[in-house]
Amino acid sequence: MHPSLVVEPLSPHHDRARFACGNAGLDDFIRTKARKEQDLGFSAVFVAVGEPGNHTICGYYSLSSHSVAVQGIPAGVRKRFPRYPAVPTTLLGRLATGRQFRGQRVGEFLLLDALNRALQSSQQVGSYAVVVDAIDSAAVSFYSKYGFLPTEERPDRLYLPIASIKRLGL
Repeated sequence: MHPSLVVEPLSPHHDRARFACGNAGLDDFIRTKARKEQDLGFSAVFVAVGEPGNHTICGYYSLSSHSVAVQGIPAGVRKRFPRYPAVPTTLLGRLATGRQFRGQRVGEFLLLDALNRALQSSQQVGSYAVVVDAIDSAAVSFYSKYGFLPTEERPDRLYLPIASIKRLGL
């Protein structure tokens, strides 16, 4: 993990206006949409800061309940599943690292924290996997490094089974 960072739920004291990762959509989300989505219960947003009470956001991610069509899961895996049209999952909706923190493994730290939260919540609310819709080929490479697999329905939609997360020993 990252010894100098703390992950905490997004709150009003975090400085969202100054966050910049270089992707307009991800910057806009944290600046203008994250609090509203969190207040509505659409997603839970977590931010990495240097220490508790620090206002500077080093990076963030969002999690929400989700499902994917069972046909998206490879046939060899889904043959063990109940005959439902969809598989319950946890969506890692967004993950971004501030420009000034690139190269410091903040993205990896955030991903591992998100996977740990998904694992913990799956013990209370069923979830077969964590799903992410990668925004570009670099993101596909990043997630693939951690064992995420492509779904059959979309090459940019990747998933990591909760069973695989358990084996990571987070």
